[in-house]
Amino acid sequence: MTELTEGDLFRGLITVAAPIVAGNVLQSGLELVDLFFVGRLGAEAIAGVAMSTSIVMVLMTVIIGIVTANTAFVSRHYGAKNYDMVAKGVSHTLVLGLVFSMVLSVAGIIFAEDMLLLLGAEPNVAALGASYLTVLFAGSVMLVELWVINSSFQSCGDATTPMLLVVLANFLNIALDPLLIFGYGAVPACGVAGAAYATIISRSVAFAIAFALLLSGRTQIPFSLRTKFELTLAWRLIRVAVPNSVQSGLRSVTFLAMMAIVAVFGTAALSAYGIVGRLELVALMPGFGIATATAVIVGQNLGAKKPDRAEEGVRLSALMNGGFMALVGAIFFFAAPAIIEVFDPSGASTEVGVSYMQTVAPFYVFIAVAIILGFALNGAGDTRRPMYATLVSMALFQIPLACILPDLLGIGIGGVWLAVVSGAILQTGILFSMYRRGAWKTTVI
Repeated sequence: MTELTEGDLFRGLITVAAPIVAGNVLQSGLELVDLFFVGRLGAEAIAGVAMSTSIVMVLMTVIIGIVTANTAFVSRHYGAKNYDMVAKGVSHTLVLGLVFSMVLSVAGIIFAEDMLLLLGAEPNVAALGASYLTVLFAGSVMLVELWVINSSFQSCGDATTPMLLVVLANFLNIALDPLLIFGYGAVPACGVAGAAYATIISRSVAFAIAFALLLSGRTQIPFSLRTKFELTLAWRLIRVAVPNSVQSGLRSVTFLAMMAIVAVFGTAALSAYGIVGRLELVALMPGFGIATATAVIVGQNLGAKKPDRAEEGVRLSALMNGGFMALVGAIFFFAAPAIIEVFDPSGASTEVGVSYMQTVAPFYVFIAVAIILGFALNGAGDTRRPMYATLVSMALFQIPLACILPDLLGIGIGGVWLAVVSGAILQTGILFSMYRRGAWKTTVI
């Protein structure tokens, strides 16, 4: 376990962030592998999986909030060296994750195709997406519980174990992808659904190992299946989780709304948006790793009564992530055509994909800083302010702007991309203003 409340803060940040970044890059690399194999099934398959992924993001917002609450709670009590409360937090989060993921699974399975059609997918795209979505939701409990355990290890400064679990799961997933998508020998070709089967199987194996480690007593978390469930503690976690769930929901609904707006411009545009969305997620994954480490640093140092050290950690993270994303933005801007054509050899997605990258990529630095600030506030347990920032900048500003600008400026889908840029800049400004006021330093969980 890494101690983040003493010693060289930069070294501590790197020690925790590096394995998380590596795990995130591997995970996002897996997303690209999925996209590569699915792309061999055609633009309609790409569009179906892209829209399905967006729906998963929306329905998983409750779980994202619970995991965020777990990070804030566990890191705060770990920093205060209250290990019994650490164990209780993990136990209660696992129970909450189990309950909510089962409810979401049922909803996702029943309404899979209807949700895709509601987003504007053509019937054949919706059918392909539903075959992927149904399988993914059927096994979502394993995905969620693995996520909770990994976040618990990270909150205690152990980022290496989650990374190794991700490595194992991803290699298994990559091996299963072509086998289950295209079939071989006695294994039937499952098409788009094969990518989802590969994800569920690989994550189930990783979860089994993670849970065994948690029960082994070899970690810093004195976890026990006999821990009594306390409604008051569960409510404390839910109070932190709800605003973050709303925030995540707003972000996901915004993405879905943008997907629906893009769908008006045709399947090729939708396919391009799916590709650049996955590529952008890959680019942002290192930043999410740094941001996760930032949330842990903030939580642990607030628990140790060291708010100034927490603030220094945020500053270092913002500089690191901002510089990295500025470099990524430059690469995407100049190499956009070649990058897009790797994932859609037909070239149908190239023109729209390039227009997105060359409009949005130069502003990645704003997105990078916003991610760090949002995670810092969440790590402190102050989840309401990021929720408000997301509501204003995305739901109330970006979506209406995306509807208006294409016709107002007469530039078609380019107006949608300008709305994305404008929303990112506004969100960064709002979060920075909230962060500078410093109320997060006195947040009680």
